Amino acid sequence: MRPGFKVGIKVDLPATVKPSMKPHLEGLVSHRLYATWAMVYHMETASRMLLAPYLENNEEAVGAGVLIKHLRPARVGAPLHVVATLVKIRGNRIYTRLAVYSKNRKIGEGSMLQVVMSRSRFARLLREAVR
Repeated sequence: MRPGFKVGIKVDLPATVKPSMKPHLEGLVSHRLYATWAMVYHMETASRMLLAPYLENNEEAVGAGVLIKHLRPARVGAPLHVVATLVKIRGNRIYTRLAVYSKNRKIGEGSMLQVVMSRSRFARLLREAVR
């Protein structure tokens, strides 16, 4: 990891709820609201944005766990911002706390685990996955 990677650093990812972010669920849901899967996507993206500048050239990271609570709805077109905060580093395990806001109201919260590894190990995992 590059210098400066320490508990407390934050990233704020702005976004907007797009029509493609509503629930699909094989046609079972038809409301025009921000889907939980889209919230997970934004949370993982913000967590990765926090980590990426600190990865060395020979390092890669993968998402290994996510836990969220979808607290309130947001309509298509609503502005969002997703805040990722580094809360713990345990060896190669990176933990972030996440919050999603729309119009200054918290609509989601959670945590994410990412695992840092060498690019060669990551390449081996990819090869194994396609067998």
